[in-house]
Amino acid sequence: MEQVKEIPELLHCNHSHNILQNLMLRDLGFLYYNCYKTTRRTLESAAEMKLVGKKHRELEYDLPGYPKATFLMVFSPDGTKIASAHGNHSVYITDVATRKNIKILSGHPRTPWCIAFHPSSSYLLASGCLGGQVRVWDLRDDSKVWNVKCHTVIASLAFHPSEKLLVIATNNEIHFWDWSQPEPFAVISTKTRIEKVRYVAFDNLGKKLITGIGNNYVRESRILRSRLRHGRTTRDSQVPSNQTDQNEAIQSFRTMGSEPSHSTQSNLRGSVSVDNEETSILQYIYNSRRRTGRGRRDLNLPYDEEERPSSEDVSAVVLNFSGISSYRVQAWDFSKGEIPDITNSEKNIVIHKCKIRNDASVNISSDGKLLATCFMGAAGVYSLQWETLGEEIYWAEVYNSVVSVSISPTQEHLLVGLARSAIGKEYTMAIIYRLTHKQSENNKPRMQDLDFNNLAKYLHFMSKRNTMLWVRDILQNNQSNGGHTSINCIRWAPQPGQGLIYATNTGRLAVLH
Repeated sequence: MEQVKEIPELLHCNHSHNILQNLMLRDLGFLYYNCYKTTRRTLESAAEMKLVGKKHRELEYDLPGYPKATFLMVFSPDGTKIASAHGNHSVYITDVATRKNIKILSGHPRTPWCIAFHPSSSYLLASGCLGGQVRVWDLRDDSKVWNVKCHTVIASLAFHPSEKLLVIATNNEIHFWDWSQPEPFAVISTKTRIEKVRYVAFDNLGKKLITGIGNNYVRESRILRSRLRHGRTTRDSQVPSNQTDQNEAIQSFRTMGSEPSHSTQSNLRGSVSVDNEETSILQYIYNSRRRTGRGRRDLNLPYDEEERPSSEDVSAVVLNFSGISSYRVQAWDFSKGEIPDITNSEKNIVIHKCKIRNDASVNISSDGKLLATCFMGAAGVYSLQWETLGEEIYWAEVYNSVVSVSISPTQEHLLVGLARSAIGKEYTMAIIYRLTHKQSENNKPRMQDLDFNNLAKYLHFMSKRNTMLWVRDILQNNQSNGGHTSINCIRWAPQPGQGLIYATNTGRLAVLH
């Protein structure tokens, strides 16, 4: 059912002697700090390698009732629970080990589109829905509710790891909310209404606020029209050579434990709000998707309103956001609790142009140093460290629309989830890559996509570029459910070797282990 690349070093551990030695040292009680760290790292790596190479067994999670579609799932910080968002306007809480449902959280007027556990509490959960409502749930008690006044889509939300703060992305704004209060205490806006905020997150220490904001294509559309008139479709030379420009856009702008004990409100200073008149934008389609040549053609999916997700034959996540502009990812210094000025579209750029459909489109490593994200027909991993911010560390091209990325617990692999491109019995729903420093000629950008004015910079960039090594395709057999399943999200389970968990447009939540 699944294709596995026959790479001996991936499927058979070459360090079995070291693993046995580490197990023996652990059993004998040699757990002093350095030895423990080395032993644990070796064993976790071995467990993950075994998971990657084995033939997976699939088990389904118990989701009572009729969930319709499963759009997103997140794990509690202790790794014991999964929270999943569904098309029946509910959030399901499921036990990871037993796969049994614990609780159903109901009350949202529309479908929950984003969910997040508090990083230090496995009982505190936030969810935001397509109807503009945010709820903070205490799984042992009740929920607190806050509604966006304009009732626009809640696109993303995130808890600060140590402060009593929830950041909420809606329309072109970010709201800062101490959920013990009735209203957010600060609101910041992008420079124009068309620059929607699609993603917000904190790093593991809460010192960086990461944002994904829609690009303004006024300038780009004029450049494109000029190039088309002259028969040229080259890269934008203003984009730095260490950033990957996909040169594609389908333009359509529409509206879119215990709780922490101390508040961050006293440390947050300033509020930026800009309300410029929305500019009329030319809608255009320009696509320079790349392929690996492994036999699948990318699908031009139709655009659907972000307020109306659907469980059709193709992924609802792709239907929702295939028509939105590209997004820039930026990192803001939040170490002193200062509100960032998100009107600045050039500051602290991590990625100039990527695809963000929901929170599954971006993933930050557990140590806060790496960020993975989606492109049209590609996935990349970038540095989040200030010294090398935005440096492209790994890159892989795929043959279909990428809807989900997940960095493995050991940070040795990347899981890339793909939308369904055709109706049939079987499709490749995900690809596993090994993060490697080997250079692959097949994964280099095509020369015809380049701006030849920057050829020297490109060659210098490519000489330093690392690529991801393809390990295996994960195939989904749809014969039993009519052949219409497509994934919306796929993640590594929290513990190395524990499994791969995925959510589909038909409401399924399942684990491969």
